[in-house]
Amino acid sequence: MNSKPLRFGAVLCTRGSVTHLVDQARLAAESGCDVVLLPDHLGYSAPLPSLVAVATAVPSVRVGTCVLNAAFYPAALLARDVAAVDSATGGRLEIGLGAGYVAEEFAMAGLRFPTPAQRLRMVAEHLTRIRAAFADPDYSPTPVQPAPPIMIGGAGDKMLALAAAHADIISVLTFGPESGLVQRVQYVKERAGARLDQIELSFPFGQLAIDDPTDVPESQLHSMATVLDGPVEAAAERIARMRHELGISYFTFSIGEGRGVKWPTLEKLIDRVRG
Repeated sequence: MNSKPLRFGAVLCTRGSVTHLVDQARLAAESGCDVVLLPDHLGYSAPLPSLVAVATAVPSVRVGTCVLNAAFYPAALLARDVAAVDSATGGRLEIGLGAGYVAEEFAMAGLRFPTPAQRLRMVAEHLTRIRAAFADPDYSPTPVQPAPPIMIGGAGDKMLALAAAHADIISVLTFGPESGLVQRVQYVKERAGARLDQIELSFPFGQLAIDDPTDVPESQLHSMATVLDGPVEAAAERIARMRHELGISYFTFSIGEGRGVKWPTLEKLIDRVRG
């Protein structure tokens, strides 16, 4: 059994106003989520200023990004911005970093789409710059946390190797069946070596098919590890098994329109796993 505390995060894939986003964050907290996370995609609210609004309105949760598209930002500017958010949220920020993968979004933003190797280097540069800023007692804006939790999400060998060497939280992605997740987790453990005890393993459920399984194509329902189907009892047993067998202690759920779960059901699921 993983000795790290069991945690749940809600990734709010919510379009519309920041006020609506804050309302959804309140529901996430009431459902038992420990962390409210925001994605970083065009078409959604800008994550960093929105996290300040969420943290102000919902003081019981930590807040984070899942995940910042590192290639969108110059490293020095992002370090400044996340330090300001940490200060504004009272040290409740968890920083999720990713390489970015949607070429069309770069085109829409008027940015060049870097190569995979360049994006990987950018993630490493951001991580280093953020850690240095937070650890510097003279840095301004002054963050609350001297060492904020940094999460790296990825599926490929190079990204997971980087995460195993440097991240506090690793969100292990897989786009196939659970057997692929087992292989990816084993790879992380091998690369982490002695660091493994310092790492919190996370897994993102990108689609929930508990209240309305018709939201998920039949071909995906049982063939993709990121799909969590019902009933609640079966979903809870699967999460408990993943925690016991793989050592994953932090589970995140993508919540939004057409995601196949309602807040009361998520509350029942979290209560069942914890209880």
